[in-house]
Amino acid sequence: MQFIVLQTDVANGAESFFDSPWWNFTTLMTKAVLVALWLALVFWTYKDAKRRISDPLMIGIAVATSFIFPYLGTLFYAILRPPEYLEDVQERELEIQARQMEMGGLASRCPACQAPVRDDYLLCPNCRHALKVACGGCGKPLNPAWRACPFCATDVSAPAGGKAEEEKIFP
Repeated sequence: MQFIVLQTDVANGAESFFDSPWWNFTTLMTKAVLVALWLALVFWTYKDAKRRISDPLMIGIAVATSFIFPYLGTLFYAILRPPEYLEDVQERELEIQARQMEMGGLASRCPACQAPVRDDYLLCPNCRHALKVACGGCGKPLNPAWRACPFCATDVSAPAGGKAEEEKIFP
């Protein structure tokens, strides 16, 4: 009979523990921490999606999924999100454009105004500064230090017309 009394005392002790203010405080704080973590994950999803996705509708879907499905929505977003930030993508595209401009001859700058000019310009379209001289034979732009045209082999020091066309460096 004493065994049964002990059993009821243990059961009464368990009931009193789960009804105690400490248990209520612990469960309330645990719930508050879980809600705060959930809202922090929703906020993180929003901030990260804004940096990685340009479409506002897709950002809204990512945040709504994170809000509606606590913890799992953020996990799904973290798995499916784009691998790069938009800033990194734009920076890479600018580098590619700069390299293409270098390869296309647009990397030169005017010595007077620093405007971008192509290698075949005779003068700067911005400030009209003379960049090169035209060949007397073919009219192509030449560096002023050159003594002969590399395109038509005309002597650059000779005036245009008359003897200049007859005096080819390589006949």
